[in-house]
Amino acid sequence: MSKTSFYIQIRGKRIPVSEEVYRAFKRPAWVERKRRMVRADRELSFEVFVEDGFDIPADDPLVEEIVTDRLQLDMLMSALNRLTADERNLIDALFFKGKSEREVASESGISQQAVHKKKRRILEKLKRLLVS
Repeated sequence: MSKTSFYIQIRGKRIPVSEEVYRAFKRPAWVERKRRMVRADRELSFEVFVEDGFDIPADDPLVEEIVTDRLQLDMLMSALNRLTADERNLIDALFFKGKSEREVASESGISQQAVHKKKRRILEKLKRLLVS
């Protein structure tokens, strides 16, 4: 059995407590300190790289731009996954396969104007999904 005394500070007074109370009282502060230390170890900034002598050409995309692009792509993919199969097929044909509205119209047996209206309606839906 340990004879070590445990104290906590409350309103400027040292109060003797059991080891169990001491640990319960200090645990949130310890967890936060550990979280900050781990984050500081993992966090690298653009300035640190420059200070350490890394040459980063001005015409290369910066990490921030890459992360922003990735987040936007993830949001777009999530919105695309919320489309119906027909809507997704139309967007896939027009934007990913590079087909024209006329080509899609002739393949699906509807007019080019109908394809155009569907495309506009789907793009509006995607816009709403991305904004919300």
